[in-house]
Amino acid sequence: MGFWLGTLVFLIFEGLGAGIVHFSGKPRSSKQLLHTLVATTVICCWLMWGLVYLAQMYPLVRPILQG
Repeated sequence: MGFWLGTLVFLIFEGLGAGIVHFSGKPRSSKQLLHTLVATTVICCWLMWGLVYLAQMYPLVRPILQG
């Protein structure tokens, strides 16, 4: 799975989370807090996934082959 496809998956997660929060029967102030929490969670997960993906793609340390 490429970087941009993975980013699209996280955007879909954000859309699903926003839709669930929007259509829940909570008061408006609670919905704002929940949307902030969902957005922050998805952004943090995307950032962690992206850093791990890029670290594996371009490693800083090159292995030394013995043999």
